Amino acid sequence: MTNTSSLTDQKLTGDSTVSKATTTAKAAAAAHSAVDIAAANLEKAEQALREARAAAGETAGDAAREAQRYSEEAVSSVKSYVHEKPLQSVGIALAAGYLLAVIMRR
Repeated sequence: MTNTSSLTDQKLTGDSTVSKATTTAKAAAAAHSAVDIAAANLEKAEQALREARAAAGETAGDAAREAQRYSEEAVSSVKSYVHEKPLQSVGIALAAGYLLAVIMRR
């Protein structure tokens, strides 16, 4: 009986080893699949980030050009006003300076 029992134990142990190997292979395949999916999603996210950064750069550049154009127009407008009405410009500058001094004292 001992031989039969020993043979059965070896057979069960062998089956268990095969079962463990199969389970490990399945787990490894699932892990590889998950890594592949994660890599694909990461590539998509990276591309979206690059596109968003490029669009933001273009928007910021457009805003900077618009601000520069606006400031150039404002300076041009002030220059022409001072040229056309020099005394009134001096009076406005004095009044603005006085108001600023009063506000700064408080």
